[in-house]
Amino acid sequence: MPYTLNGTGTRYYGEREHDIGGTYITTKWIVILGIPLLPLSSWRVYPMSEQQTVDHSHFHGRDVTHTGQAFHEQPAPLNWRQVLNVYAVAIPLVAVLGWLLHKALTRLFIFV
Repeated sequence: MPYTLNGTGTRYYGEREHDIGGTYITTKWIVILGIPLLPLSSWRVYPMSEQQTVDHSHFHGRDVTHTGQAFHEQPAPLNWRQVLNVYAVAIPLVAVLGWLLHKALTRLFIFV
C-alpha cells in the first residue's frame, strides 16, 4: 500500500483503462514533497478509501501529516503510457515552480 509522511514516500498517480467494476490501472511512484520521481510498478486497483491523519505529538516538535490510500490491488505490467503522462505534467510543473522560486530569490537578494 502506498504511504506518505509529509508528502514523501510512495503514492499512486494516474488512472488508465477503467472498467465497469470501478477498477483501473495506476502506477506506484516514489514521491518527494508530493512530486512523483520514480515509477515503481503498475497495479489494477479498486479504490476503497483515502485517509489523512495529523499527529500532534510533542515527539516531532510539530504537526506531522500522514496520508494513506486503501485499495484492493493486483499487480500489472508497468504502464509506460501512464508513466510518460505523469512525467509530462510533473516536469513542466517543477520547472515553472523552480523558475518562480529563482525569480523570487533573485529579487530578494537584489534588495538586501
